[in-house]
Amino acid sequence: MSNSESRDAAALLYKAMGAYASPGSDVEYRHLLARYRADSAFSEVVNGIAAGMELAILDVSERGLVIAPSGKKSRFSIKIGDLRLNMGEREKVAMVLVHMAIGTVFYPTTDHLEDEGRTPFPSSLTDIREKVVGIANQLRVAAEGDSYPAEELRPGWSLLLDLQEVMPDASRASMSSVHGIVKVCLMRMLTYGLVRKEGREEIGDKTVFTPTHQLRIQLRELTLPNLYRVTAESAAEANQG
Repeated sequence: MSNSESRDAAALLYKAMGAYASPGSDVEYRHLLARYRADSAFSEVVNGIAAGMELAILDVSERGLVIAPSGKKSRFSIKIGDLRLNMGEREKVAMVLVHMAIGTVFYPTTDHLEDEGRTPFPSSLTDIREKVVGIANQLRVAAEGDSYPAEELRPGWSLLLDLQEVMPDASRASMSSVHGIVKVCLMRMLTYGLVRKEGREEIGDKTVFTPTHQLRIQLRELTLPNLYRVTAESAAEANQG
């Protein structure tokens, strides 16, 4: 392995780490990606460097490489506590639940998640907040029917149902309302390139978000199947209600 080959392999991984990196707008990224897809020797070097950095390559296509930490101990791994300081158990579970609910808003069924030919659903902050409340209510009903997954998520959905949906005077996103928690989660997902805002202007509650390819892949490859299933089922029932 030459120095130039290892440099190119590291450069490809570096490009892939960018939150909104796109081969379509980056000539070097596009060339390195094409080389990875065509040259097995080069792809082995890239895979080896990724493994040594405790990174996993989840997907490769003309859209780029999608990478993620290979385990919880990876230095690139992000914990719920890293997203917001001083959270108790209920807040942490609520954050997990809201992230999962956002995923099911964009991809309401596993078919939508698997079929890359389907255009994801755009949604506003208000739409997502209402869906989160609907899912929390469905999980409450499911827990009353002895659903173990719903009972396991009780700290999260019970907190969401205890909070006000909206605090009209709140000037910034906070954990003191359902709306605030949803906004905190969306802003973090925006930072990490998992969603994007449509349009340049901030229009408050009506700001529209769409998922990125990276979110689809991470949900499909990394999300705990049972957790996604129970949240998706609750979202579907909330839709029917």
